[in-house]
Amino acid sequence: MKILLACGAASVLAAVALFGGTRTTLAVGALLFDGKVQPKEVVLNKTPKTAKSPDKFPVPFSHENHAAKNYSADMKSVLGCAECHHTDQPKAALKGVLKTAERDELLTAALLEKPDAKPVKSCAACHTQEGVKPAGLAAIPEVTYPEESDPTILTNGEAYHRNCITCHESVKKLKADTKAPTTCASCHVAK
Repeated sequence: MKILLACGAASVLAAVALFGGTRTTLAVGALLFDGKVQPKEVVLNKTPKTAKSPDKFPVPFSHENHAAKNYSADMKSVLGCAECHHTDQPKAALKGVLKTAERDELLTAALLEKPDAKPVKSCAACHTQEGVKPAGLAAIPEVTYPEESDPTILTNGEAYHRNCITCHESVKKLKADTKAPTTCASCHVAK
């Protein structure tokens, strides 16, 4: 059955790729997976039209590269799943301002393959657009960083910028010629 579903999904993706272009393929690919299959590509900022940033394009993100290559901030190891999927770890493992843990065991690719493993939530499941209440939460998560006095509402844009750009800037300090994007135009590319 899984093979049949995978073949069907691959057929849909192939048709979309042929007729719909890269951005459409990435968006459809992200929608087809249930959170128990690691996607190769994901689209961040799928609905960018907000009053704050009406001109920001969606951001293609290679989950496959970040999950398989030495893309850690020190460039010495593969990123652990919880670097981005921070709720997918035990409460005792949480660091800094992180407050929410939804697993008793650290998320790994091997854990995700277990039949009883919980699916992984997308970033946007909790970190929604400004003014949009996340399903299953009272509000968009909010934290106060140690170096800041006011609380920060972690919308999807805020969460992506804090997590992704902070890591990319660390990489740039080690390797100035890296392709890790740190500017608006290097992520939000018009296609």
